[in-house]
Amino acid sequence: MTYCEFCGNQISYLPFTCKYCGGTYGKKHRLPENHECTFELKHVPVTPLTPTETRRRSKDTFKKISSSKDYLEKGPRALKKYLKRQDKQRKKTVRGSRRLDKLTSQYQGTKVIFILIIGLTITAMFFSFYGIGEYFYLSLNALATKFTFHTLFTSIFIDQINPYDPFFFFSLMFIFIMLYFTNKIAKLIEMARGTKFIVYLFLISGFFSIIFYFLLRLALILYYPIFDPLFLDGVGLVWGGIYGVITYTIFPSLNRETSALVTFVRVRMTGKAFLYMIIIFRLFFGLLYGFTYGFLNFLYYLPELGGILGSYVVYKYRLFSK
Repeated sequence: MTYCEFCGNQISYLPFTCKYCGGTYGKKHRLPENHECTFELKHVPVTPLTPTETRRRSKDTFKKISSSKDYLEKGPRALKKYLKRQDKQRKKTVRGSRRLDKLTSQYQGTKVIFILIIGLTITAMFFSFYGIGEYFYLSLNALATKFTFHTLFTSIFIDQINPYDPFFFFSLMFIFIMLYFTNKIAKLIEMARGTKFIVYLFLISGFFSIIFYFLLRLALILYYPIFDPLFLDGVGLVWGGIYGVITYTIFPSLNRETSALVTFVRVRMTGKAFLYMIIIFRLFFGLLYGFTYGFLNFLYYLPELGGILGSYVVYKYRLFSK
């Protein structure tokens, strides 16, 4: 005899078998809603997944977040491995945050250099207007008579601009254009080598310009005595640092042909040709003004070529490299 699985009554006639749960019921409880059907045998159509979705679903299905409690149950060795992985993850997170801080504080050296250039150049121009420019410009006369040793530092960041010069605005525009391009190059160097490196490169280039200045000034000592009260030998040597920064990017590709803008016209030349063009350009104006208006003009154009030598020394001997 057959009995209803829901109410337990005997079924005297043909029993009903539920296709959703497989149970046997009488006429009264044959419908799923009348016998609390579990629907465990119900067929659910499955839509085929793409390979990507299959992999993602399998990862979501079997992925389990482990905790120290789980590893504690497995034993001390498993717990030690877990803690070691956690420590590595913590260090990785700390390095990432430090890298982010480094990116946010990038180009600090370049910013400081160019703030000093603009600030000291404007200040020196006003001091020259009142006839006391020797306290900012480098002057061998002022060093010997007024002991202005601080000018060994300030002169590296000063461009000598004369407000009475008829080409004053042209000179001002030219220096700002050059500062713009030099700023771009300096940022690239600082990003690759670091803040200290760009500062050292600029200072070393300026230091070699000072050496060139002293050599030229001593060569002219018979024409212009050191104790001349007019202090006509005061110079600003910012171009030494500018040339040092620019040429540092040229030295690695002296024999490689690259494209460059020359007077707003793009031409192709090797790094060596571009380097020679910079040197010849400075020499041409230095010799022209020196032989035309007096030998003292050599001091205004030629010492900055020492910045190129200083940059080459830094590049050749890998000074201050990481």
